[in-house]
Amino acid sequence: MGLIAFYLYDVLRLKTPFQKNLFRTLAIVFMLLGTLVRVFNGGRRNSLNVYEKAYADIIGYAFNNKTLLRKKLLCACRLYNESNYRKAIKYLVELLPECEYDRDRVPVLFFIALCYEDAGANEDAIKVYYDLLSIDADNTHAHSNLGRLLIEVGDFKTAVGHYNKAVEFDPNNYSAYVNRANYYFKVQDFENAIADAQKALSIKNNGSEAASLLTIIYALQNDEENKKKYYHISITSGKSPEDMNAAIEYFLNEQN
Repeated sequence: MGLIAFYLYDVLRLKTPFQKNLFRTLAIVFMLLGTLVRVFNGGRRNSLNVYEKAYADIIGYAFNNKTLLRKKLLCACRLYNESNYRKAIKYLVELLPECEYDRDRVPVLFFIALCYEDAGANEDAIKVYYDLLSIDADNTHAHSNLGRLLIEVGDFKTAVGHYNKAVEFDPNNYSAYVNRANYYFKVQDFENAIADAQKALSIKNNGSEAASLLTIIYALQNDEENKKKYYHISITSGKSPEDMNAAIEYFLNEQN
């Protein structure tokens, strides 16, 4: 506003030809507007502390004594959450040569694999998970995610082996039980699918994924009482009624 006022004063009061400073003034105004947009957009981004807490069990003590490198890892986590996979991978790949210990390398590889996975590059993600497991064979999260990817490429036998390892190394890994329950569901082993989904809910009582799967299984088994029970948990845990009804209808049609 000050620039515009100065421009009007220059033209109206000092009689300077309006063309003289018009383009310069407009350029400055647009530059300032662009800066303001970037500032306000940046202000809406989550702080890095959010990702430090959310991924504490994965990041651990990575780059613990190297503040700038740890910050770069957290920035990559934020970019991953913003679905900016290309830039996140760029940051992470740049971090790999800086990894002094396995505790540094494991989370870097893990987030590279996550980025590939969510970007749809499953083969690349599988390779990175295997690289990670070669240096951290007990990593429950990697086993669980790798199992899910192997299911997608049709390698069921290897997948279930990784699911078994995931729950062996961490009996409280909610995602691992959900993933294995989905595997059993795919092969129509409903008994084991129910057992794993219920175990998942015992770990996380508002687990919408586990509750949704149980709703569908009981709908297929015409068990109306249990269907209603887990349908209610699904909805109160965040699933929309429309999505749940559509999923139930889809699998009922598939059965018929």
